[in-house]
Amino acid sequence: MQFKNLLYLVLFMVLIACETGAEEVEKPNELKKQINEKFSFDRRWSVNAFKSLPLGKINIASDQDSVFIFDSRGEIKAFSNNGKRIWSKEVNVDISTGITLGFNKLLLSSSNGEVFCLSKDSGETIWRYSTSGEVLSPPATNGDIVAIQNIDGRVTAVDLETGEFRWDYRSVIPNLTLRGTSEPSFYQGFLYIGFANGNLAKIEPRSGVTQWEIPITTSKETSEIGRIIDIDGNFVFSSGIAFVATFQGDIAALDTRSGRFIWKEKTSTANDLLSSRGKIILIDEKDQVLAYSQNSGKLEWFNKDFFLRELTSPNKLKSLVVYGDFQGFLHALDISQGEQVARKKVSRSKIISISTKDENVLTLDSKGKLSLFTLQ
Repeated sequence: MQFKNLLYLVLFMVLIACETGAEEVEKPNELKKQINEKFSFDRRWSVNAFKSLPLGKINIASDQDSVFIFDSRGEIKAFSNNGKRIWSKEVNVDISTGITLGFNKLLLSSSNGEVFCLSKDSGETIWRYSTSGEVLSPPATNGDIVAIQNIDGRVTAVDLETGEFRWDYRSVIPNLTLRGTSEPSFYQGFLYIGFANGNLAKIEPRSGVTQWEIPITTSKETSEIGRIIDIDGNFVFSSGIAFVATFQGDIAALDTRSGRFIWKEKTSTANDLLSSRGKIILIDEKDQVLAYSQNSGKLEWFNKDFFLRELTSPNKLKSLVVYGDFQGFLHALDISQGEQVARKKVSRSKIISISTKDENVLTLDSKGKLSLFTLQ
């Protein structure tokens, strides 16, 4: 994902230069010296999980007993909730993205398009399947199929138990896109896929029959860079509504049955969305944090304190939204007002992924350090 952040910065600077003719470089905001700190993060443990950073999206997978992480060189590790290693396995290929944990199985993908299904308990390989090309977002499963999206816009479904091919679907994508894809997502018996052409598709997962494919954003720009409108972050669902956002485009709410738009607002992001307490939380391409009303799309609050600080996607932790930044800080905002209420320096390196569970947050930095913190 470090390449994606670099691309965002390059694209932003190209657009600014084209508009102004200047070579002005915008700098990341310095953090405020004082915040109204109401909570703190207490470190419970840290381990060195890997040495080689993958090219694709990294999910920190966990359940009640274990935490799972991988190295791009093909080593998958399981740690206990107190940071002790349970097992370690090698698959002898370069892993690009993962991990998905579901139905007692772990799912990962390699840089050449191979998908691996491993036992959660032992790390033993159950099956492997070769797709049509590179995979940069973790696979998804509903207990019946595993859905995989390649960077060429092809979605492949294989049987979760056997790894046998079930069906595939392809959307036409432009030549120039962000380096990455959104994760396939299951909701109320259907599969939803966001593509690099700005379209969202709804698919019946057993048959592969498409219910609809709808453009979230239609670009009117003339340059290839201006026409980049990828759906790269994960979308969220609530009460029969899908919330999805594009890069250089829009955030929109759609009725999942009909695909009809309920509301749409201009924005730009490639981060995952977060749904909580009637709000959709979004971190835009300039690392500004915004909260929209789920019902109306009205902007409820806007926090620009973290401008260009290369934030991770947001996660929910109790009544807070949390994320990491490029200087190794972990931040928390109050969801109701967007006020910063906690901050901790957790690493000397950039935080690249976080995951929350109960009152805990797991952080992973660019040097491969995995840490667990408890909210106090």
